[in-house]
Amino acid sequence: MIEIAISTVFLIVALFVLIRGADVFVVGAKQMGASLGMSKFAIGVLIVGFGTSLPELASSIAATLDGATEIVIANAVGSNITNILLVVGVLATVGGRIIIKRDLIKTELPIFFIATTHFLTAVWDGSVDRLEGVLLMGTFGAYMWYLFVEARQEDSVELSKQGRRPHLELKSVVFIVLGIVAVLFGAKFTVEMVVDIATALSVPIGLISIGAIALGTSLPELFVSLQAIKTGEAELAIGNIFGSNAFNMLIVVGVPALIAPLMADTVVMNLGLQILLAASAIFFVNGLAKQVMRWEGMMMLLFFAFFTIKLFAFI
Repeated sequence: MIEIAISTVFLIVALFVLIRGADVFVVGAKQMGASLGMSKFAIGVLIVGFGTSLPELASSIAATLDGATEIVIANAVGSNITNILLVVGVLATVGGRIIIKRDLIKTELPIFFIATTHFLTAVWDGSVDRLEGVLLMGTFGAYMWYLFVEARQEDSVELSKQGRRPHLELKSVVFIVLGIVAVLFGAKFTVEMVVDIATALSVPIGLISIGAIALGTSLPELFVSLQAIKTGEAELAIGNIFGSNAFNMLIVVGVPALIAPLMADTVVMNLGLQILLAASAIFFVNGLAKQVMRWEGMMMLLFFAFFTIKLFAFI
């Protein structure tokens, strides 16, 4: 028990380093993006979107290199379930009815639907091979092409009052480097501690991954969403979750699959995929309706509690 307690403490510390590293990276990268003349739209999609999903990507690559490929799919599935049921649930429950004014049908909803369909089709047989990884990456490439070829005229960078780009600050470069280093170290020790805890408890690695790692790596989205409630930008947070979930399914799974074939364990196959399919369908309907009611948020939180309780059946 002492060994498990020590490993748990190290896991919490590793997750904290992982998340804070991603935060520091985003701060530096946003300033660098502005100095390079990137539009706010591009900064939001590439830097902020990538930054909030950086913990999932880093931990998944580290798990693949360590030979624990079960962690990758469990991490993506658990993170997406958490993003929808917990993060959106908290947003609607705490913030009240959320009206979505953005036309999600142009970008977020189609890519979310396509990404979910591709992902579930690839994982349904219990594995994701390199070819399926290439196809997932190709879908993301098509998404990027649309964003920067078809939709780039919808936004433009805000220049300073003098009409010049802000200068690149040395502090931004330091933040980027420190953020990447922290993410890499945090990811490495997160994976090691998960393997140690799963081995000590004699439970599937996917159980710890779909629960603890998924919740930990989804904390950036949760914190961003809580801040969005305070600033009255809950609608923006909802839109970002569509993009974050698509990123998790296409990149967080696609990139590691190029390194080595990925396997899904019993927790994912017998519970995770079904919950993800149901949660994604609910979220897609919310997108079509362009609103999330408070009672729907409360139901999402209850659904997340149900999912958490069902995980204990695998212990």
